[in-house]
Amino acid sequence: MADDRTKITELATALGMTGHNTLQEALEARPDVLEIGSDDWDDLARIVRTGRLTAVAETAFSNGAYFGSHTDGLAGRIPQHIEWSGGRRIPGDRPVPADLLVDRVYMISCKYLSRILHNTAPAHVFLDGLVAAPGYRGFNWFQEVAPDAHEALYARTVEVLGLVPMAKTPQELTSEHRKKLKAAFRERAVPGLPAELDHQYQRLIDEVSHASAELWRELLGGRADQERILWRLLRIYSSTYFILGIDQRRTMRLRVITPWEWRQSYQFVSLTVRAAGRGQPRIDWEATYRDLAAGQRRRVRGHVEIRWSHRPFCEPPEAKVYLDTPHAQVPGYRRLDHTDEPPPYDQQSLIDCP
Repeated sequence: MADDRTKITELATALGMTGHNTLQEALEARPDVLEIGSDDWDDLARIVRTGRLTAVAETAFSNGAYFGSHTDGLAGRIPQHIEWSGGRRIPGDRPVPADLLVDRVYMISCKYLSRILHNTAPAHVFLDGLVAAPGYRGFNWFQEVAPDAHEALYARTVEVLGLVPMAKTPQELTSEHRKKLKAAFRERAVPGLPAELDHQYQRLIDEVSHASAELWRELLGGRADQERILWRLLRIYSSTYFILGIDQRRTMRLRVITPWEWRQSYQFVSLTVRAAGRGQPRIDWEATYRDLAAGQRRRVRGHVEIRWSHRPFCEPPEAKVYLDTPHAQVPGYRRLDHTDEPPPYDQQSLIDCP
């Protein structure tokens, strides 16, 4: 289920395309073209009444209006259908990350202060190369690539938290054991692991980071494989789609091109990865490419963080793939607005908005 920020930014973006002059006007009209239920409309009204997310909601509305007027978008035409994913996982092997589907043609990803490209199982990144839908439910990456360090950290955690009786190894944990772990961590009232576990956790960070990086290097192979993995990392697929949102500096109004177009504008050079565990297991990635129009070599960068999805040892770890290069500088993300001017609002108020 989408949280308040996600719901208001995605649906306000949609409402901006409906031809209404203001967000409030659109909310009062409840246009039929936006295919959501009455509960969602009521929830939108509630979110707006709180006033907490007004700035980001207005910006989302303006992004939608811009797309509605742009020649690469709706070119001033009011859409007949706007479908909202509502936080549901889209089926398919490599689905376009669309939050909105407009007239069953235009796919739009809403990115408001988010640099996350993928949130998936580590094995899906380092073994599959993001090539298909993951099938690693319950697969514990820490145990797979650093079993000794993982088990040593678990044993020390049980000792520090004073948990007895308890499973001897993390593989033997039951749902009741996990409840005890969660309760013990809550009692500590500190984020992450207790300071007494720093030494064991750093060992896990180092071993997982290096093992993951090595497996990824083996997967990368030659330049053709590397290029395809870069496209998957950047979510460049065979269908074009749009990104509407904001980053730390400005509005984002982008069209994501296809691999066909990509090769007309860029020449792939290399994709490299390296272990960079800092605070948690981490692998940095960097791709070098040639911008054919400019005749220059350039780079796009990101990183993967591997972390427990909830409390330590309570769920299998997940991999979050981040984009470190600003979206507007990514090869294959074409700006619709063609301007470097800052947006006409207080960007910091959006960043600070809870």
